[in-house]
Formats: sequence, C-alpha cells, structure tokens
Amino acid sequence: MHADSLDSRMARIEGAFDQMNLRMSGVERRLDSFEQSVGARFDSMDRHFSWVVGLIVGGWATMTAAQITTILTIVSRH
Repeated sequence: MHADSLDSRMARIEGAFDQMNLRMSGVERRLDSFEQSVGARFDSMDRHFSWVVGLIVGGWATMTAAQITTILTIVSRH
C-alpha cells in the first residue's frame, strides 16, 4: 500500500512539473514576442532620431554659413 501511495504522489509531482514546464514555455514565448516587438520599435525610433539629428545639424550648418556670408559681405564693403 505504501508503494502505491508513493507512486501516486510521484505521478502528481511529475504532472505538476509538466504543467509548470508548459506554463514556463508559454511565458518564454510571450517574452520572446515582446522582445521582438520592442526591438522593432527601438529600431524605428533610432531611424527617426538619426533623421532629426541630421536635420538639426544641416539647419545649423546652413544658418552658420548664412551668418558667415553676411559678416564677410559687411566687412568687405567697409
């Protein structure tokens, strides 16, 4: 009788472990999916950030060139 009780307990424990394994696999799949979606979002943000920085630097260079041209024009007339 004691061996049957031990076998049934072991079967319950094995079933619980199998269920935990299935649940952990589901959590792992969800985390992988989340990582992929966050990675795609960061890639998109990185591209947008590069465009914004490029526009700012280009605008700054244009304004600096316009100021230098204006200053040189004023200085050359005097």
